[in-house]
Amino acid sequence: MKNRLAILVAGLLATVQVQAAELDKELVGDWLSLCKKASGNYLQVTSSFTADGDYTAKTVFYTDAECKRTMGMEVISSGKYRLGESVSAEGGESARQIDIDVHELRSGDMQLPGGKQKILQIITIIDGKLIFGDAPGIQAVTKGERPQKLNHTFYSRKQ
Repeated sequence: MKNRLAILVAGLLATVQVQAAELDKELVGDWLSLCKKASGNYLQVTSSFTADGDYTAKTVFYTDAECKRTMGMEVISSGKYRLGESVSAEGGESARQIDIDVHELRSGDMQLPGGKQKILQIITIIDGKLIFGDAPGIQAVTKGERPQKLNHTFYSRKQ
């Protein structure tokens, strides 16, 4: 009985490690989000992840729900990311912890507050959709708590 249990546990761990390795590889590249209503306007985010752990997120603001008419405003966040351990999200989905160190946050030539902060998030890729946790993972919003639930309504697709 002990041997069967040990084999079962080893098999589950091997499965998690394979999924984790796949996310490491699948995450690298450029991802374009859905168009999302926010504060009376709309936004779309292009996220880029490199194999070396660099990330950039460019948020473009629009006046229309199709994200075709830009307002001429962009916010760019850049820094480093680290994938952490595998977790089970509230809905039972497999996800990974991701820590993002924001080195710079700017709009045009203007530095914005929010640089030098750490974002604690969860992330997964399901059916080609890059899905983050349902809270922004920003210290001021979550008080340092990592989201536990995935936001299936706002996701990105690889470009």
